[in-house]
Amino acid sequence: MGRGYLVPVVVLLGGACAGGPSMETAGPGPEPNAPETVWAGVYSGAQAQRGAPAYAEACSSCHADDLRGNSNAPSLVGASFLFLWEDRSLNELFTVIRTEMPTNAPNSLPTTTYVDILAFVLEANGFPAGAAELGPDPQFLESIAITESAAALR
Repeated sequence: MGRGYLVPVVVLLGGACAGGPSMETAGPGPEPNAPETVWAGVYSGAQAQRGAPAYAEACSSCHADDLRGNSNAPSLVGASFLFLWEDRSLNELFTVIRTEMPTNAPNSLPTTTYVDILAFVLEANGFPAGAAELGPDPQFLESIAITESAAALR
């Protein structure tokens, strides 16, 4: 009679050890393809340095040397910039820059120059540089959110 009780216990333990149902449940993990933020070092310092003279030549006449804008052009730094762009993607910002700027000749600069200018704007806002250069890939840019703080999307 002792052996009859042993068989069900072995079957239950065997199921758990062989990859069967477990009593433990995993906590929520990171979402697949979770968006990054501008705090993840999405551009390189060298790229931002290339963007500075391009900005000075193509953008500063409207947005000012200090990127603070004027009555006709919005500020590209600080609270004013975040008011317009917070929780939006880098792709949205890049698309506006590329298709509407400079206002007298939209989409007239090489794509790499627009990306360099975007890197310069990110640096001017205090977002950290990383090792890799930012590219113009719309899907990648769409996955990067502009946030006020590094923890905003976590």
